[in-house]
Amino acid sequence: MMDFSLLTRHRGLLAFVLLVLGLAVTLCVTNGQLKDIADVEWLDVVGEGSICLLTLCWITAVMISRPPGKVTALLVAGLAFFNFSAMLDVFDEFTFYSDAAHWLSVVESIPAAMGMVVMSVALYWWHQEQLALNKQLQRREMWYRAHDQIDVITQLYRADYWRARAMELQEQGVKAAVVILDINDFSQFNLRYGHAEGDRFLKEISQLIVMNLRAVDLACRYAGDRFVILMPEIAAEEACEFARQLECSIRNVAFRSGGQTTAIFHSVRSVSAQLQQQVTLAEMMAGLNRQLDETSRQAA
Repeated sequence: MMDFSLLTRHRGLLAFVLLVLGLAVTLCVTNGQLKDIADVEWLDVVGEGSICLLTLCWITAVMISRPPGKVTALLVAGLAFFNFSAMLDVFDEFTFYSDAAHWLSVVESIPAAMGMVVMSVALYWWHQEQLALNKQLQRREMWYRAHDQIDVITQLYRADYWRARAMELQEQGVKAAVVILDINDFSQFNLRYGHAEGDRFLKEISQLIVMNLRAVDLACRYAGDRFVILMPEIAAEEACEFARQLECSIRNVAFRSGGQTTAIFHSVRSVSAQLQQQVTLAEMMAGLNRQLDETSRQAA
């Protein structure tokens, strides 16, 4: 669902777009004369009007989807120039110009060409930006992108996405390890500090997990306070050592709830196993989850 309140981050760009639209309307109103209704080509009105409206939708989509910055500014500026020409085309269907204002119909396509050039530059910088983002997201995606499967709270992919990537490695016969992490007594944490703080804690834990991964690994939220990690090309001993180090990292992170200054330290437990072709993924995960549940009961 779109959050139009994000438009407030782009007040300068909004003012620029409105200025460009206002200039187009002013030029047509002050220099044009209305045609007879019988002379209006309504098919052209629908076609050119659709282009104009869709360009405005694209401008809105850019501003509610991206943070302020160079790429956003160039995209909006290019679309605004293009929309300037589109609006003049629409008004052409309702007005005609005297010889003194004939220059307006001659130059109306120039802003569109400028807009295309500006958007081409923006797309180049967007490409450079995306290359940098791809490097950051690699440990969250494992070479495949499906934004509809991202968990809202942790910003990691959900379990279905992880299963698909794990099954791909299993089918290809790639040696890989699976590590499952579970937060100890997370229900008590929620009861004491509230679900909002619990969600924030899950988000920070997920960021710490990602920070500890290799570039080829994949971490996902499995269920509730349980995370699952897929680690290609790694031996069982190395996976166990990784899990131990990750437990240590999380145990030593100080979390502060709300405005409190007192640090909260929390622990996790983990299990790991090698991905095997002769054992189905469902069977392996069921066994690992049973191990986690047993360790939880023993600790209690």
